[in-house]
Amino acid sequence: MLGKILIANPSLEDIRFQNAVILICESTDDVVMGLILNKPLQNFNVGQLLKIMKLGKSSDNVMEKVFFGGPVHTNQGFIVHSENKSNLNSEFICEDIYISSSNEVFINILNDKYFLHSKIFLGCAVWDKIQLDNEILDNSWIISDATRDLIFYNNNNSELPLWNKSLKLIGVDPLKLINYSGRA
Repeated sequence: MLGKILIANPSLEDIRFQNAVILICESTDDVVMGLILNKPLQNFNVGQLLKIMKLGKSSDNVMEKVFFGGPVHTNQGFIVHSENKSNLNSEFICEDIYISSSNEVFINILNDKYFLHSKIFLGCAVWDKIQLDNEILDNSWIISDATRDLIFYNNNNSELPLWNKSLKLIGVDPLKLINYSGRA
């Protein structure tokens, strides 16, 4: 599942995940961890995060959004970035995409070093592997491949544009999805 995208089906009842598009960043036999790509935190940006982290650095990207990565470890920051040219403590996800929670990576991003693209998250989504498998069997999630365009898509303060785009890329018309499911 590493490097896949989970797209919330309208039948998904948990409001924290409605219209969510989640990048799977870690997948083992026991646990799956992902980050919600399309839920920007309202009234919270990188500049405010800098103050909390007491880094006090000046940066051109202080107004960039910070995203709600999920309801677990909400005080933990995660950075998804492209091009690991700096050989920092980052883990491979897919293509040319990496994840880190290192302050060093965060500071390099703030100083516009090394990375063409980056996105910052607070919190993550975590499932027991069996739990996620059951949610997929219950049609709560649609699985797709991750792409750089989806991961770094500008959400414009809304979750729906990326959700719609993710579905359309795999040939699903979002207007034709129904909010209930069944099994034959």
